[in-house]
Amino acid sequence: MKISDKTKKEIEELYLYSGNKLKNVPEMMVLIEVADKSGKDKLFYDLQFAAKYLNGLGKILQSNVAITTQKKPGENGQEPPSAEEARGKIMAEYKANMVKFTNYLRDLLLDAEEEDRKAMEEKYLTLSRTAMVNLTTLIYDLSWLKRYLNSKR
Repeated sequence: MKISDKTKKEIEELYLYSGNKLKNVPEMMVLIEVADKSGKDKLFYDLQFAAKYLNGLGKILQSNVAITTQKKPGENGQEPPSAEEARGKIMAEYKANMVKFTNYLRDLLLDAEEEDRKAMEEKYLTLSRTAMVNLTTLIYDLSWLKRYLNSKR
């Protein structure tokens, strides 16, 4: 896919904004171009939003800090959830949003050129450990894009 100068400039600014932390620059450029050319701005926004949310949930799940939501019973007298219950709820939320994210990505890729679509599906959407690691890095990059675009508002 031919990448526009506008997209190249945006990625350069994003790369600097992230502190040179982006890991999927070519794929990010393809996604920006596909969203722009297909008119799927809302879908691309939803993809970024889901990525930022997943990135935050992932940080919580990776931390070894006990997850607690309350120190004392709530107004209705119920005990606060245990750390395991809270972690289970966060994990369920992570899984549900991961499904949503991958569906958004698949939908966006429907408008990509066949070569780009196949390459990205293989890299991010196959059922393999490598694809899951790659998908996590794409989520990280898209969360940077969301932060960057929010900073420009």
